[in-house]
Amino acid sequence: MVAAAAQMMSAFSVVLLTLMLWGRQTFAEDDVVIELPKSQPCHCNDTIFRFSEKLLTKDTDIRLSSFRNRNGKQKYIELNALQEELADNLAILAFPCNQFGKQEPGGSDLEVLNGIRYVRPGNNFQPQMKLFKKIDVNGDNEHPLFSYLKSCCPPTRDYFQEATKLYYTKIRVNDIRWNFEKFLVNRQGVPVMRYDASANVTWGT
Repeated sequence: MVAAAAQMMSAFSVVLLTLMLWGRQTFAEDDVVIELPKSQPCHCNDTIFRFSEKLLTKDTDIRLSSFRNRNGKQKYIELNALQEELADNLAILAFPCNQFGKQEPGGSDLEVLNGIRYVRPGNNFQPQMKLFKKIDVNGDNEHPLFSYLKSCCPPTRDYFQEATKLYYTKIRVNDIRWNFEKFLVNRQGVPVMRYDASANVTWGT
């Protein structure tokens, strides 16, 4: 689903990058499931290019405008494959977050990297996407970048996980629902689509 949209947009020289949360995707068997679209179009007149973010392994700010006009456990592997397939047309930016089931507990950059490398997905996994510093994406301390993205794109479902799995306050209707939620942003830095955590990344799905 995500891959097909990215390829279609790149054919028109539009797609720039994908933003997503980093962490393991799990859903309890007793979670209520409602059939809703797995993606929602975004509506925004502003761009992401006014933001600067710190890389995970360096105390260095990267302006997201540097990705302008880029000719550019299973989820990790799919994202790596997508980045390699569309390397000239797509930049995947990954933001670790520990607000959903405390699935990204790494206290330091090295712990986050080692968790990816040796635990999930493990097997000496080497991420091909850009990894940024761990942030909050919801609640009182949510990062301005994700405040902006959420203001442009409506949520893809109208329910939340159980409150015991959400480690933030206050809960708002437009919140990120779970790890691996994704935003597709065009070459001009404008969000165009928001994908649910359950949306497949692979081709033709």
